[in-house]
This record gives sequence, structure tokens and C-alpha cells, in this order.
Amino acid sequence: MRFNTAVRGRAAALAVLGLALAQGPIQGEAALSEAQSRGKQIYLNGTSPSGGDITAIVGSEQVRLPASAVPCASCHGPDGLGRPEGGVLPPDIRWNNLTKSYGHVHEDGRRHPAFDEASVAHVLRTGLDPAGNRLDEAMPLYALSKEDMADLLAYLKQLEADLDPGLAPDRIQVATLLPLQGPQGGVGQAMAQVMHAHFEDLNAQGGVFGRRLELLAVPYGASAEATLGNLRLALEREGAFALVGAYTVCLDEQVLELLREEDVPLVGPFTLDPGDEIVNAAAFYLYPGFAEQARALADDAMKERPGEPTSLVVAGPAGKRVDRLVAAVRDQAAIQRAEEPLAIRYPPGGMDPQAIAEQIQAHGSDALLFFGDRNELDALLAALAGSDAPPRVYLLSAFVSRPLFDAPPGFHQRLFIAYPTLASDISSSGLAEYQDLAQRHALPRDHLQAQIAAYAAAKLLVEGLRRAGRDLNRRELVDALEELYGYETGLTPPLSYGPNRRIGARGAHLVTVDLLKKSYQPVGGWHELR
Repeated sequence: MRFNTAVRGRAAALAVLGLALAQGPIQGEAALSEAQSRGKQIYLNGTSPSGGDITAIVGSEQVRLPASAVPCASCHGPDGLGRPEGGVLPPDIRWNNLTKSYGHVHEDGRRHPAFDEASVAHVLRTGLDPAGNRLDEAMPLYALSKEDMADLLAYLKQLEADLDPGLAPDRIQVATLLPLQGPQGGVGQAMAQVMHAHFEDLNAQGGVFGRRLELLAVPYGASAEATLGNLRLALEREGAFALVGAYTVCLDEQVLELLREEDVPLVGPFTLDPGDEIVNAAAFYLYPGFAEQARALADDAMKERPGEPTSLVVAGPAGKRVDRLVAAVRDQAAIQRAEEPLAIRYPPGGMDPQAIAEQIQAHGSDALLFFGDRNELDALLAALAGSDAPPRVYLLSAFVSRPLFDAPPGFHQRLFIAYPTLASDISSSGLAEYQDLAQRHALPRDHLQAQIAAYAAAKLLVEGLRRAGRDLNRRELVDALEELYGYETGLTPPLSYGPNRRIGARGAHLVTVDLLKKSYQPVGGWHELR
């Protein structure tokens, strides 16, 4: 399922995506023995594979806790390199470091000879190093069985070589999920080609810290279930360090759940609407979904305007999707300490435009966020057009299926539409960079929006890999991406992430409808949510 270098957009040639290169899958540096696998569970989770008790003894007061509350990996990290914890930097506990022949000299001046199996077991149980020095109280002591200790030591010896799937000393294999045939086949092919081209250029310059970046293209199946089955099979058989630029439209929740099971980061998926379950997941989206766009609309709608009160109504058909949007608008109103918006819901397919218009007028609202379909919008605008001061109407671009230039004249520059991206997001340097890539690699001229999104996703991944450093693992990648602030791709608004922020460009573009010129006019620049 790898993308062949010779592929340049022909559907027949793309059949090579189902073939594996001679190098074979990357499932980690070395397979773990049964003892090492058991030890890995103890190291990562603090639980015994046999079901026995493992107790952690913490601090000078000897507080006893289940080891699952403070497993080794919580401080030393899954790679053993150490993570700052409470002002303390745990040491590197990879076996080659523990057993180095010249012993250890720590920053606090503490010295001791090299560890061996016996002294590692001793320090874990007593807190005393090979020279009899007592470790910092931040280091828990562990009471565990002889068998569990043997398993843990076995894994510590393999820790450095236990690489994440898709990772090898000379290469990093990442996957993408794309429709490569059928109605959306051209979109998927174009996205695969631009990511492959970027990685090919990167590899020609030495890759990322000497590792080549390889793309595993997983094709869509005949159904959602088949597509997810293809992805699961590819991850389990071939191995992938991360999923990048995947086409997840209408599959967001299912893909995210599968990647959680497999512990695979998701970088820059191509989607219409990220769901609500992305916070704290190993997922990093480029553009805002419907809820974020609705918040940007509400933010603008609730701004004070000279001579206009600020009173907001939200209307749309009953259902889960609109429920999310109404909740997002109410959250934004609370942030701005504004009056809670009036929510008007109607049965799907059963809107009474005149009744809704009367409710809006009775409420004295000057702004309406409408989440119905285009035919319902036309009917509602006609019902509102008879008022002396029709409200400003705010819409999501995905719900506007055709131009609004035939709207009643009273709505001139009173219709506002949110877009997740506009052509203006692409800087002159970003455009020149893409055009150079497209020319050198003979990229297709259509599906430009999808190509740009895929290119931005690939650049975001590479930036995260570079910031993660030479001692790469999935956790390091996630940490590196979380630290990005104002990252300029040249193709998107600046991207910022964090532990509780998974949408890089948080906000929306707003445009107003000029009925006289029959054009859309941007309202300022990127409308960023804080």
C-alpha cells in the first residue's frame, strides 16, 4: 500500500498502492519476548500481567498507592528519557545509559558506579543507588513480586529498541486514508501525489534527522465498514507512525476511535467538521469545523453596533448537528457575557417561515444565526423582508448550496457567511512554493483545495517531527505539535495548538453579500477566536 515514485495521477498506475515495497513493513525495531511484553505493561501502566499487586511507596511519609497511579512511564516517559515532573527531571533510564562503564555523575554531585540487574532491582525497592546514595524523594519505591521484577528488568533492557510502529533507525513510515477510485478518486489521487512529492523532496535533502519519510496510502473500501477495515489492516500489518492528511469526511468519529485504539496520532485530516471528541486526543486539525465557525459568527453578531441593540436568535431544524451549533453559540455568548440567545427549533422538513419571522420580530432581535437548508433560508428571508429593519443573517458556507444574489434587496450587506478558508490564506511565498512543487512533480491542476490541505498537513507533520528531535516517538510528536504557536504554513491561517486545543486555525473568515455588485466581500481578515 505504498505510494510508488513513478505514480503521477493515472488511475491505472495507482494500483501499485496495494503493493508493499521490498523493505517490508515497519512494526518497531524488534519484537518483544513474552517476558518483555509483560514488563512493558508494568513499565507503562504499573499493573501486573499476572494480576498481582504492585505497590508504589511515595515520599518521606511512605504513602502507599497502587503503582498504576505512578507507573515508571509517567515520569521517565515511554522512551525512558525522562519528563520534568514537579521541578524534577528524572534521569535517562535506558539500559545503555544505566550500565555505562564509567558510572554516573549527576548534576547534584552524586556519584555511583554503573547499574546492573541486581542494583536496578535494589534501587527500585529501597531507593538506594549502587553507592548507597538515597534517590530524591520524588522517586517512588516499588513493592513487586520476583517474577514481575524479572519481567520489568527484561523490558528495561529492550526499552531503547522498542520503537513505535512505523519507526526505524533509517526511516519513518506514515499513512494516509484516501478515496482512490470512484466519484472522489481524483481528489484522493491528487492529495496522495502532493504529499508524496513533498516527502520525496524532503528525503532528497536527508529526510528528518537522517530518517526517510515514506507514505503508506490506504484506499477507501466500498463502504464505511470496509474503509475502516482497510485502515485497521494496514496499521496492524504494515505499521504507521502517524496518519497524515487523511480524507475523513463523514468518518471523523470512527477514524478517531480506531486511531485511539491503535495509539496513532492524526495530523491534518481533510474533513468538513471535526467532532466534539477531539480535545486531548492525539489529533491535530487544520481548519475549524461547523461549531467553531458558528462561534465566530456569534462573536461577530454580538458585537455592539451604533444604533443597534444586540439581541441574537438561533434557528434551525431539530437534530444532533444543530444541537451542537446551538450549544456552541450559547457558549460564545457566555464568554462575551452577552444575553443568552433565543433558540428556535422546528421539525425537520416542517419549518413555518412566517411563524419564525414573527418570533424573531417579537424578540426584538437584530441578528439571526440560521442553520437550515437553502430552500428554508429563501422562505425565511422572504418572510423577514417585509419588516422595517430585517435582521442581519449569519450562515455557514457548507449550508449555502448556491449564491445568494437573488436575496430580497433589504438584505444588501446584511447576509454574512462563515468560511473555514479562503484563497487569501495562501501567501505569495506559499503559492510560489506550491507552484514550484506542482511543476517539478507534474501534479494535477484540479482539486486544488484538497491538494493545498494535504500539502499543509504534510508540512505540519514534518515540522512536528523536526521539533520532536532525534529521539522520536509518538508522545514526543504529540508534545511537539502541542507547543506550536502561530506556525506559518504559507497555505493556511497561522496554526496554534495546545493540550486543550486541537484545531490549529480557530475561528473563521466572514464575508458579506453585496447584492448590488453580486459579489462576496470579506469582512476584515481572519476572525480569530481567543
